Amino acid sequence: MPNKSLQKKIENKLETLHELLDKFDEVRNIEPDEPNTWDSDTLYNLVANLKETLELLQDKQDDKKMTDWGEPVVLEEGLCSLVDSYHSEEEDNNDF
Repeated sequence: MPNKSLQKKIENKLETLHELLDKFDEVRNIEPDEPNTWDSDTLYNLVANLKETLELLQDKQDDKKMTDWGEPVVLEEGLCSLVDSYHSEEEDNNDF
């Protein structure tokens, strides 16, 4: 069974991801052939939400500190890495 701490981290990040994805729907109200719907605030909000989404998904790294293998030190695992770790733990537990 995967560890509960890892599972909780994933659940929290997934909740945040769902909230961010809900905000993307606002952009669907912009119609290419309807200038009245073109809203720059909506587009700037989309940029901010996309950046936040990428930060949530990707590892936060310290590019100034390197591991023994020459890779940046991971300060916080992103959702992608956490899910990978979760599945790896599950596979390891199923091998026994």
